[in-house]
Amino acid sequence: MESTSQKHYGMVIDLDKCTGCQACAVACKMENDVDLGVFWERVYRMGPIGQFPDQLEMFYFPNQCMHCENPSCITVCPTKATYQTDDGIVLVDANLCFGCQYCIWACPYEARTLNPNTKTVEKCILCVHRLEQGEQPMCAYTCTTGCRVAGDMNDPDSEISRILAANADRVFRVHPEFGNQPSVVYLLPRKGAETLCKSIGRS
Repeated sequence: MESTSQKHYGMVIDLDKCTGCQACAVACKMENDVDLGVFWERVYRMGPIGQFPDQLEMFYFPNQCMHCENPSCITVCPTKATYQTDDGIVLVDANLCFGCQYCIWACPYEARTLNPNTKTVEKCILCVHRLEQGEQPMCAYTCTTGCRVAGDMNDPDSEISRILAANADRVFRVHPEFGNQPSVVYLLPRKGAETLCKSIGRS
C-alpha cells in the first residue's frame, strides 16, 4: 500500500556491514564530478575497542551530510544558498554561495567542504537526481556489502523503513543532543561502540 504522506528521504547505514573499502567515496566523486581535494563522503576507521587480546574490535564509519530535519547550516547562511527541499534533502545553490563558510562551522558533523577552485561550499546531495528516478544514490548502488539503503522514511513499506523497524534496538543518530535530527541513520555494530560513534564530529 502506497503512503500518502509527504516524502522524506534519508539513508540507513549498517556499521556491521561496512568493510571500509572506500567504494562509496570513489563512486561519489565519479558520479558528481567532485574536484580533487574536495570530499562529500569520508570513511573513518574507528577503534580499537575492548581489551587486548580477546575483545579487541574495530569498525568503519562512513560520514557525509546528514540531511537533517532541523539543519543548523540553513539558519546561519546569510544568502540562503543552503536550503531544504520539500522531501527533506539539504542542498547548496552554488550561484548564491560566496564561501563565507558559516555553514561549515555550524555543521556538527564536519560534512561540508570549501572547494578551493570555485570558492563555494559543497557536500553530499544524496544523489537527488538518482532518487527522483527511483534509483539508489551512487554510494549505496556501489556498496559492495549493501550496508547503505536510501529511501522515503515516511513510507512504512519502503526498504529503509523496514530495515529501521527490524533493527530498532541498533538505531543511532550522531549527536542527537544538538537537535538537528539527522536523516542519515546508523545501525550500531552489534558489539556496541556507541561511545566511539558519538566521537564523530565536534562534541
